[in-house]
Amino acid sequence: MTSKIQPLPSTSYYLPRLGGWLALKAAALTLLILYGFIGLGPDEAQYWTWSRSLDWGYYSKPPGIAWQIWLGTALFGQSEWGVRSLAVFMSFIQGWLIFFTAVQAGLHPRTAYWSALMMAFSPIGILGSLFATTDGGVVMSWSGACLISAASWQRKESPDPLYVGGWVFLGLLFKWTMGIFWIFYLAIGLFTSTLPKAGRLCCGILLSLTALLPSIWWNSSHDWATFRHVSSTLQGGSMNQAGGNLFEFIGSQALLVSPILFVLLLLCLPSLTRWKDLPSRALLYFGIITFTLLFGALFCSLSQKVQGNWIIFAYPTAFILIAWFAFEQRPTLSRWAIWGVALSIVLCTCLLYLGTATNRTLYRVNSLKHNLGWRQLQEELKLAGYDPKIHFLASDKYQTTSELSFYSEGQKRAYFINIQKMRNNQFSYWPSIDEVEKGHGGFFVWTENSPHLEREREQKELFYERELPHYFEKVHFLAAVPLITDGKSPVKMAFIYWCENPKETLTQPINLW
Repeated sequence: MTSKIQPLPSTSYYLPRLGGWLALKAAALTLLILYGFIGLGPDEAQYWTWSRSLDWGYYSKPPGIAWQIWLGTALFGQSEWGVRSLAVFMSFIQGWLIFFTAVQAGLHPRTAYWSALMMAFSPIGILGSLFATTDGGVVMSWSGACLISAASWQRKESPDPLYVGGWVFLGLLFKWTMGIFWIFYLAIGLFTSTLPKAGRLCCGILLSLTALLPSIWWNSSHDWATFRHVSSTLQGGSMNQAGGNLFEFIGSQALLVSPILFVLLLLCLPSLTRWKDLPSRALLYFGIITFTLLFGALFCSLSQKVQGNWIIFAYPTAFILIAWFAFEQRPTLSRWAIWGVALSIVLCTCLLYLGTATNRTLYRVNSLKHNLGWRQLQEELKLAGYDPKIHFLASDKYQTTSELSFYSEGQKRAYFINIQKMRNNQFSYWPSIDEVEKGHGGFFVWTENSPHLEREREQKELFYERELPHYFEKVHFLAAVPLITDGKSPVKMAFIYWCENPKETLTQPINLW
């Protein structure tokens, strides 16, 4: 009796299962945000301060992330959930975009299903759902542009540039690197001789470029600050960013994707070089996109520091390639792909769990330590007598200034005082403390984490004791309060000073872009 090979389920079989997994992930992260201990990171808090002062642009980023947080907080309140709610929603949409992109590329629904699960439950997908950053918006937009393009590339047709332009428009509101998609669009169009009519192509590109107009408008009256900042970053960053970081960058990519899945991605490269044998023409173009971005960043990391998230938009197509390789090209590797997804969940669970660890040894290497302790600072300020109606808050780092703004009674925007002559930040373009708070009193706060707390505490206390009188007529040290302890001694502390009557002095930073 001969056995028959059972056909694989159709798209309708996988849709409810994918929806269930994506909904489960969204529910779990929502509960973590509402009831967990991981507060807003410094960048999230900074973007929140932007959202409280809506504008056409901001110092270091286009306005998309501020508009996103404004909408989230308008719907759900000025809370951690309000700040992060749309990040969870966009990640949910992201999973569907990956699924339908793989289907449009001619792959089996099972492959599309696992592509979406890899993206959703990779460290990129989980952490991108949890934290409100610019990466979420640009990765979703990149995926949308790939979805529009997939079916057309599969049929040797040109994707409609107006639809593509709409997704690029959305991505440019979050990161200007979204514009790179047009390079691949034009290159693939030339390679396949399928470029659309010049008029429609120009309309699509111009449509997307209108997303730059808000930033250009803001920068025209702010000394082109964003352009200067981006230029400085591309040249290797500020001061301490010189030199390459090849192995660090490779490690960061493996962790962002999940180590097993990253290895599978590299293993699929030889199969892509036999492009005439590929079952899907779109796979070739996905491979060109993914590996051009990856190897380009690797080359750059030889000579300058490249941040791990700079090419994060390479991975929507990467996960489709991995799923194709493991489930269609080399089915014997499918179990490794499934284990890769499981390992991703374990890694993220460990990271989030260890992110709340207060053990001194673990805390020193805790990548989430900058998210912790701010709720306790809010309580300490209340005990110190802080009243938002009559007092100001200030610090000398934009990160601490942002956290003070969010985690304080009344959520009144704090002031940045450039005591250490740091580079510009968004607070530099808002009214300074000596312009607004003349004759008033308030609190200056600086914070420090272990191990710098133990090494530099005495030196920093002397520094602030010497410098603060240059900025206020009266300064009085109030308290050094522990924000986090390891059970015996503090691993994060806040140092609180009472200050009166800000002086008319140079509080703005020097322009180290």
